[in-house]
Amino acid sequence: MRKTLLSLAAASVVAAIAVSVASGAASTRRIAVLDDCDAASFDAVLGPGACVKDGAVTFDEFIGQLLTLGRAPAWRFAPEQAKLAAGGSLLASNRGGEFHTLTEVAAFGGGCVEELNALLGLTPVPECMTPGIFFTTGIPAGGTLVTGPLAAGTHRFLCLIHPWMRTTVEVD
Repeated sequence: MRKTLLSLAAASVVAAIAVSVASGAASTRRIAVLDDCDAASFDAVLGPGACVKDGAVTFDEFIGQLLTLGRAPAWRFAPEQAKLAAGGSLLASNRGGEFHTLTEVAAFGGGCVEELNALLGLTPVPECMTPGIFFTTGIPAGGTLVTGPLAAGTHRFLCLIHPWMRTTVEVD
């Protein structure tokens, strides 16, 4: 009898966990923020500390990729598309060597760096005009950022420095 009660109790706990997971309980989704900057060449052009990684892409190669591909492939958010339960949040970890932002935008477009927008033929997103946006959505190399809870709907996130770095999050 005692074993039966314990088995029923264990089954109830397992069922409660399954219902909680199935009901879309709020969760956290990880986003990797990536780049592959070569510190010596990036720092020579942009100034000391612009890149703190021993990456493989020189600054000249980076610009060449932008001109030929319209993006630098190693500069990206992973994943580029994600799903999340309503009330969940994103945890972005900057595993690259440069400063990036994870900024929610109404629509994808250009970033806030005029020189990169000019190379890519982009117009800055309106969010670039938000005072302090780099302080509230910026992630230094090796740092993390957690968003607030996200409501149901489609959420678009963009790096305001490197505007080809994008992720779309569907929240149910």
